[in-house]
Amino acid sequence: MQYYRYVIIGGGIAGTTAAETIRTNDPEGSIAIVSDEPHRLYSRVLLSKQNWLTGGQAFDRVWLKSEVWYTQERIHLFRGLRATILDANAQVVTLSDGDTLHYEKLLLATGTHSRRWKVPGADKQGVMYLRTVDEAKVLREVVQDAPAHVVMVGGSWVSFEIIDILLSHGFQVTEVLREKYFFERQFSQEEASIIERVLIDRGVEIIRESEVSEVLGDVHVEGVRLKDGRMIPCTYVLAMIGVEHPLEWVAQAGIATHTGIYANEFLETNVPHIWTAGDTAESWDRALGETTIMGNWMSARFQGDIAGKNMSGQHVPFDQVSLHLSHGFGFTIGWIGDVSPGADRIIVHYPTPEPDTYCRIIIWQGRIVGGTTINRPDLMQAITTLIKKKTSVGHVVADIAAGSVDLGALAPS
Repeated sequence: MQYYRYVIIGGGIAGTTAAETIRTNDPEGSIAIVSDEPHRLYSRVLLSKQNWLTGGQAFDRVWLKSEVWYTQERIHLFRGLRATILDANAQVVTLSDGDTLHYEKLLLATGTHSRRWKVPGADKQGVMYLRTVDEAKVLREVVQDAPAHVVMVGGSWVSFEIIDILLSHGFQVTEVLREKYFFERQFSQEEASIIERVLIDRGVEIIRESEVSEVLGDVHVEGVRLKDGRMIPCTYVLAMIGVEHPLEWVAQAGIATHTGIYANEFLETNVPHIWTAGDTAESWDRALGETTIMGNWMSARFQGDIAGKNMSGQHVPFDQVSLHLSHGFGFTIGWIGDVSPGADRIIVHYPTPEPDTYCRIIIWQGRIVGGTTINRPDLMQAITTLIKKKTSVGHVVADIAAGSVDLGALAPS
């Protein structure tokens, strides 16, 4: 058994940032990071960016920490290992190689994994995912090869960016959606139509409310069959079908879980000496008054910093408002806070007269709790401030709808 003051499960941006913060606050405490990948910290953001995927940037630009950094900071990085058993009473974590680590304080920053496709033929060569640097390396090689036909399964934020990259390199793209339209969970159909129009104008075929039932071909992908029987010839399939939170071993230790790991505003779990951060954390959102999973790189980094501070003796709340941004086709699209519709919510379209722009405001109990924007990043900061400050806007809903009030001026200074 090995003994560490701090054990961090997860070597991504949340876990590594936490370790960095801890080392700043506690120069002597022993730190271990356990990563299920064989690599040091790299940028997941870069994996879907055009300059890196197309070879404009060297592959090595993806690394955010050098090998020397871990040595200099005296942080032991366990590579290619998973945590399999947690004994919270004994404060011991068992790893997939049978080794055991005793901790004083534990951070669960395990992140998410690509959901594996289970349709017949999903194991053929040419079926790709995009979550890890190894998966991105495969796509990088494909993008720089001869153009081909790609079937994209799933309309995620990353899908939107990748489609733009593929088209710019001469690929043909067919998008297969289970939903009625792109970004159905976050955007209205009116907003989505703006985004879909540019895709269609660029030659993308969008097949809505459909699913792939089988991947065709011998060893390599030759096409897909849809559930309605239609066959689409293609050379590659990019499965962007969501993520999974592998938390069975965490729940078995008595830690409260839902989609992620429940935590309070200080990122503490219900079990003493254990914190959580990053895509794993389903933490209390002070602004929204509910638990939420942020699920983005920037939030994971901030949460890692807050967790590191709190593990090393501070007591700092995490109070960032969830914010997501995606760039593609010259568009900047994003959503802030809680954008889910509901019978008790007022949905207001804030007028934006510029072409290909949109802003939608979600109001609950007289205050703004969420918003979506297309090509109006300037409004995102205003909406974020209004959410964070819990500003009452019930008396000016009509003015917001008319565009006669400046959103930025509504928030108290």
